[in-house]
Amino acid sequence: MSNGSRVSRRSFIAGATATAGVFAVSSLAQASESTKKGLPESSAGVTADDKWAFEIAPDKIAEKDIVKTKSADVVVVGCGMSGLVTAASAAENGLSVIIVTASEGPVSRGGSNNAIYSKTMESLGLKKVDQDWYRTQYMINNGNFKPGFWYKHYNHSEEAMNWLIDIATAAGIKTTVESGAEYSEDDIMYTPAGAHAFYVDDEELNGTVGTGEAHIAAELARHVVEDLGQEIDYQTRAVRLVRGLDDASGKVTAVIAQTTAGDYVKYEGAKGIVMATGDFTHNRDMMARYAPEVMELCDFSKEVDYDAGLMTNGIYDGEGQQMELWIGAAWQKTPNVIMLGRPNLPADNPYTSHTGLMVDKNGQRFMNEDVLGGVACATIMHLPGDTCYCIWSANRAAAGGPWGKPNYAHGERFADAAEMQATWDEDTYGYGIVREETLDELINKLGLPAATMDTIARYNEMCNAGEDVDYYKDASKLIPIEGGPFYGCSYKPMLLTVLGGTRTNVDLQVLDAKDEPIDGLFNVGTMIGDFYSGVYTFAMEGMNYGSTCITLPYLLGKDLAAGKFDK
Repeated sequence: MSNGSRVSRRSFIAGATATAGVFAVSSLAQASESTKKGLPESSAGVTADDKWAFEIAPDKIAEKDIVKTKSADVVVVGCGMSGLVTAASAAENGLSVIIVTASEGPVSRGGSNNAIYSKTMESLGLKKVDQDWYRTQYMINNGNFKPGFWYKHYNHSEEAMNWLIDIATAAGIKTTVESGAEYSEDDIMYTPAGAHAFYVDDEELNGTVGTGEAHIAAELARHVVEDLGQEIDYQTRAVRLVRGLDDASGKVTAVIAQTTAGDYVKYEGAKGIVMATGDFTHNRDMMARYAPEVMELCDFSKEVDYDAGLMTNGIYDGEGQQMELWIGAAWQKTPNVIMLGRPNLPADNPYTSHTGLMVDKNGQRFMNEDVLGGVACATIMHLPGDTCYCIWSANRAAAGGPWGKPNYAHGERFADAAEMQATWDEDTYGYGIVREETLDELINKLGLPAATMDTIARYNEMCNAGEDVDYYKDASKLIPIEGGPFYGCSYKPMLLTVLGGTRTNVDLQVLDAKDEPIDGLFNVGTMIGDFYSGVYTFAMEGMNYGSTCITLPYLLGKDLAAGKFDK
């Protein structure tokens, strides 16, 4: 299944980036000229022509330098879930497929896969996600995106998930649904159950649900090769799309990739090239251009690891998006959506925020804490140092909740008060919790100013009165901080990914600046542009995996096989 001997990750990346040298040098050489034109000095990635370096295509790869050409009906670039689902769906419907990937094997992260209903949900007695609630989420996201994506998911996710469940079952992989929050449906933090998770019998189920995507990714890769007779070329990094005669018009017919030995191979796709190469959070210039608000969370010093599993604060270099821009694709119309996580936020449930008191570094309260985790994270990014401080006391264990546990299966008993307090005392989930007997000691330990005590006193007054007249948090979550012991932790969001890229229509065709489809080119997974708006809220648990990586790629495979895009 691999087409070359393995070399070190460092040497592969060093060799593979050679083709990017043209625009990297251009960026540095023209930075001073950019400053003359009034562009900020920090934007070294902007050239004198008002173009970012990543928008400028390197020299074309000469035909004489291509050592081999391979052909299939469909060529998929990337071996994550979206690429694997596309390949399996297309092959099951009669097409020949080649997957080209820089990774050494199938790649996956996390494990929450949303569907609005499935045979697993039916077996657990769970109801189909309500369409009215679904529409409310559309409204919350301002409508500043393409609702056709969402309703394709709503109308077809049951079919796609049942298809995947059958593949998993045949391989001995089990499916469950993650523990949904126990809030009432009219609570702002309510999230309906629907995040499907895959697991196997030889692992401890509780504590691993939501992290088992590697099981189904590996099975899909095996299924594509062994059952369906298709090909996966690992350690082969795509570097250039081929469009017509001039890379500016006509159909995208192929992608050129480079092996670890430095050889160029052309992969021709008669029906299409499907891009599934992930995000751009490891590219400093692309982040400065499209997601500057979270640049400071990125670690640009580390090397790109094409086989990385769960990781934060920068994943890929946006190579797929760049290749698309070079042949005429346009960037999405809406701002790119950030997906932020919670390393130190002892929440009521896995996808909610800490509903006790939160203050900034000056000891001042700054928000209604009664929100979903992604929303809280986005708000915290506006604070000095992007850091907040959670403060609560032992009485919250009995008065708060319902208490959820991360990565637990639906139906598992939630923690009771004693269990919850024990997780705080032991810092079970690595929140960095500080425990002190007095509030003065806690505030001092957290490094907060004395004025924090005044904030706590006002907060307690409102809790005891049963009304938050500052931010109007729900009365059920107004729990005074009193009696001790007292707890606290600091919190800075972590960047999971940035979603979106080039413009994409609801059939997953990549679009140009006139919103016309570029014949033969498709986006799946995180690369799909204009799918989200605002911030990834986690209201629909596992929506990114479930929709952009399963439902929509599954439908694309069927559409390609049905000749929907043939001319």
